[in-house]
Amino acid sequence: MNNPARQHPSAVLRPPVVSAALVLLVMGAAQAAEFPPPWTPETPGLHPVLQLQHTCSSNLFGLSSGAAAQAKFGDAQLSDCWSAAQAGVRYDDDGVVGRLHGHAIIGRTRYQHYHGLDYTGHDVALGYELNHTPKWNLYLGASDTATLQNLLIFQAPLSDVVRQQVLSAGGARQLYGRLDGTLDAAWIRVRNGTASQRPYDMNIAQMRAGPRYTSAAGNTLAFTLGMQQGRYPNAALQVGGTPPANYRQIDGTARFIWSDGAFWQLGGSAGYLRYRSDGLAARDFSGVIADIAVKRALTVDTTLQGALYRRLVPYNTLTTSYQVLTGALIGLSWQLNATTRLQADYRREQATYPGTPRRDHIHATDFVASYQPRPGTQLALRYALNNQTSTAANSSYSSHDLSLVLKQAF
Repeated sequence: MNNPARQHPSAVLRPPVVSAALVLLVMGAAQAAEFPPPWTPETPGLHPVLQLQHTCSSNLFGLSSGAAAQAKFGDAQLSDCWSAAQAGVRYDDDGVVGRLHGHAIIGRTRYQHYHGLDYTGHDVALGYELNHTPKWNLYLGASDTATLQNLLIFQAPLSDVVRQQVLSAGGARQLYGRLDGTLDAAWIRVRNGTASQRPYDMNIAQMRAGPRYTSAAGNTLAFTLGMQQGRYPNAALQVGGTPPANYRQIDGTARFIWSDGAFWQLGGSAGYLRYRSDGLAARDFSGVIADIAVKRALTVDTTLQGALYRRLVPYNTLTTSYQVLTGALIGLSWQLNATTRLQADYRREQATYPGTPRRDHIHATDFVASYQPRPGTQLALRYALNNQTSTAANSSYSSHDLSLVLKQAF
């Protein structure tokens, strides 16, 4: 099944290993509750780990109705449940100056109705950080993951297992006083498992560099120039329609982080992005990108966060080349006691598609509860409600997702 409307992978790829220096460079809008919640064994060393997860969704593919699903791929069922089991090892030597950490995990996912989506995936990563702050710091990282394509993009019950391999490196070097220079680079390889999606395989090289000033209180002001080169090595395999084109992307962004210890933090960025497709000027676009995020400690155990953002996302179809995404997020987290944490988020977005009258309005609510009864054990529950209204035919939908996960380190 050819899918020219799938979202550009470069919009969501991130290097797997991030140093403190890189965090200051890439801090963006506040994020919705992560699930499963971030968690690592509390003691350093090598730990076998096990994760069991069961999820049910009322609208697996984000379609408007069972009739739309029947017309699209011959099955009217929108809902499904699936179970995933992962096992592997994690390692962290807990070094202060030099830190080596990584994991190797393999997993199997099985669906109750759409058995064609069953797949075996893996997640392998290794990183090293060398910290000689304030003079310099360095990180190196590599990862190899295989996971099922996002079904809200793919919208077909085909097991398109996407393999993503990343090499990343970067760090910071003191230039003068509190002024330093930062440099981060990544090389990304994306390969699709389904034959119809192989024209969208990608090779990406990206680099970001610029100066950064850090005050005595730890506040930062930085400017980064980012460059990205993307190539579709199998574009000639495209049958029907216009094959994807290699692209170049450049952006210049000013960033800041301002905080008052554990009480509040304010950060944001503003910049300009320019995207060019080789030989296809109709897919070129450019514009302003910006975000601002704030966190405020209401009490010792309660934190409020909020964000506003504007993003440009490549979104190649026959009628448009990109998506303008503007949105807002507000969230609240509670540490109820030493073992239990709750987080609730509400996100509202509008997506426009220049050159078309299409407008999408997205409302999303997330509730995540995590419970750690003992070191090395985590139980987490998530409920998510997503609602999209669109002026495009068969693009309005709503979904309810419920997921339970158990993690155990030995």
